[in-house]
Amino acid sequence: MSLPVLDAPSTSTVPTATRRVFDLAALLTLLAVALGSVVCATESGFECGNWPGCTASALLPSGTVTSFFYKNPWIEMTHRTSAILAGPLALVAGVLALRLRHVHPLVKVLPWVTVAGAFVAGYFGRLTVLGQPVPAWGGAFDLGSALTAMAAMVVATVALGRTSMRWTASRGSVLGWAGLALMVAMHLVSLFAAGKGSYTRCLSWPVWELVAADRAAGTAVQVVRVVLAVLALAAVAATVAVTWRQEPRWAATVAVLLGLVLLFGLVISLTHSDQLGVPFSLATVGLVWTQTQVAARTTFRRHAA
Repeated sequence: MSLPVLDAPSTSTVPTATRRVFDLAALLTLLAVALGSVVCATESGFECGNWPGCTASALLPSGTVTSFFYKNPWIEMTHRTSAILAGPLALVAGVLALRLRHVHPLVKVLPWVTVAGAFVAGYFGRLTVLGQPVPAWGGAFDLGSALTAMAAMVVATVALGRTSMRWTASRGSVLGWAGLALMVAMHLVSLFAAGKGSYTRCLSWPVWELVAADRAAGTAVQVVRVVLAVLALAAVAATVAVTWRQEPRWAATVAVLLGLVLLFGLVISLTHSDQLGVPFSLATVGLVWTQTQVAARTTFRRHAA
């Protein structure tokens, strides 16, 4: 089943510079979300003390850095830099897209969704750094905005690169979007399930030893989170199986990242430690990003004549 779209020329009519800006904006949104997960996993979010800059004493070799992967202000500043750059670059992409003809409407709309998402995420990030209390719903709004910004820029970039193709509903695309939606829902629910200072508030999947530490947050929320995780796991695995021939490279990447998520979760559960929090969170972010790629690429497909 195909939805009506514009009949468009090939991507050769899209300036190379415009395609590069879209590519960079998509990569920067990935970097911003990934580094945000590292900031959370290493508890580095409060090491600068102000915003948007950082105190010189914190960044100097004689400062407060005692471990690279624990409370490191350089991780926080690198995250801020990527986040600050992602918004303006998406803005440039949005302006350039307005000058294009015969492209899918999403190419012109979604960069502005990324700009809005980056702005909201930056606002809540500033509140957190400055020590202002942010409730669970605020954290969910922050994370949801960041994930939406990342997904929007990916879809816009794929749509730009496949200008001559139609928006097509297929089994692969339906499974792709379902898996993505379930993962995002699971991550947002996690913020309501997390106990104070718990790793669960970071981008991750439910692990029994970590879930047990969050019991004070409410059993019902944890049940919802675990159910969403099981459904997401099934949808992502089904996406890989269905899209393997159509998008072999991206489907294989999703499969590898899903395997890493399961492996890190198993190790954390067996060792009763969250020392693998950084690679666990990075694999989780990468899985969301590549699942979005698969969903978008199986949606924009060349139609039969």
